Amino acid sequence: MIPRDHEPVPTALRAALGQDFAPVAPLSPPWKRALRLAIPTLILVGAAMLLLPPRGPISASSLPGAGFSVLEWLVGLTLVWLALREAVPGLGVGARRALAALGAGIGLQLALGFLLWQRSGASLGGPHAAAHGAACAAMEGALGMPSLAIAVWLALRALPLRPCWSGALAGAAAGLLADSLWHLVCVRYDLEHLLVWHFSATLVLTLLGAGWSSRRSRRALAA
Repeated sequence: MIPRDHEPVPTALRAALGQDFAPVAPLSPPWKRALRLAIPTLILVGAAMLLLPPRGPISASSLPGAGFSVLEWLVGLTLVWLALREAVPGLGVGARRALAALGAGIGLQLALGFLLWQRSGASLGGPHAAAHGAACAAMEGALGMPSLAIAVWLALRALPLRPCWSGALAGAAAGLLADSLWHLVCVRYDLEHLLVWHFSATLVLTLLGAGWSSRRSRRALAA
């Protein structure tokens, strides 16, 4: 029995409890949220294929150039899906599979860069390598940041148990999605440029996603 002299529950506490128990809209399945996130990049890739002028055998309008972009986009979409799946308790892919997916995605970009260099017949390096490379890396980073920010936000809404892996997958996905578009615009195919500067943007986004997601998750738990 409740004693007669018990103190009433404060109004503010009642309101807070009422908000906690209020019904919330369920999250969409990870594949639906991943597709919505990646579709804008696919639209931009399609526009680049249609609008950019031909400039060699691997230009945006050529079959190899278009094929490379679509393949990178598909792998980026898969990594976004894995990132959002990893964020949902009970649906996570686990550390080993997450690491394997990261290796496959990053390895694909390196392999495609090597193939682009081979098909282009370009040299190992080129003039103004650092200046042009830094500009490309910065542009890919700028293209990838919106996707990364949205993916991390979506992942944190699901309260991930391993936010580091979810964020790393989201970062790698953002890098691949950005590169699927930017390699159609970039006019350099020397091996140094593709493997150092284009790849560095994806690597930085991957590390940024891991750190950003972990930090935001710790702040949310401490609040």
